Amino acid sequence: MASSSDCKCVEFAVVDKEDIFFQVEHEDLESDDFKKETNKCFQRMIQIKSNQFLVVDEECLKFEERNMEQCKADDCRFNIQFYRNNDIDKNRGSAVILSVTSPCKQTYMVCCNNNGDQKIVSAKPLEQPLPDQIDYSQHEAVFFMELIPGTSQYRFKSSLWCRWYLSFEAGRDPELIKLVLREVPEDVVDERCSVCLLTC
Repeated sequence: MASSSDCKCVEFAVVDKEDIFFQVEHEDLESDDFKKETNKCFQRMIQIKSNQFLVVDEECLKFEERNMEQCKADDCRFNIQFYRNNDIDKNRGSAVILSVTSPCKQTYMVCCNNNGDQKIVSAKPLEQPLPDQIDYSQHEAVFFMELIPGTSQYRFKSSLWCRWYLSFEAGRDPELIKLVLREVPEDVVDERCSVCLLTC
């Protein structure tokens, strides 16, 4: 089966006796997919306004207080891998995949999932290196990283669901702040979706 990169847009041209001819249109048209930016990956700590840091704890993504020594651990140092998105008509920020390594040396991707009628975020074990190319315009692990105008803060929008962002909320235990997905109306900046990216 041909991949999407092998396909070209064609236009009906002419019928000549028993033959039908087509001509290729838009030779420079690229497929709507994601390609890894091999030289564009950096490591950051993700901090919310309460000065807590996002960490991974055996597939659980949560925020907790850390001192400078604790921040040296891998479980709060997120790799932000950039992908080139060919959908140039939409100004959606930079396409990225977030990954992090737990204390047991397992690497996880931050992913969006459906859990019944709920949209959730989870840490999915990464069994292989991050893909070089994703042949879809949406993916569970791809987020659009947007700089919030007038600030140095960012937010991460799901590529699966428009208007759904990474956010945080308290769990049943008030001390447990979880990473969640939150729906935010267009042109609204919700502080619960705003994070700082700190150099490790």
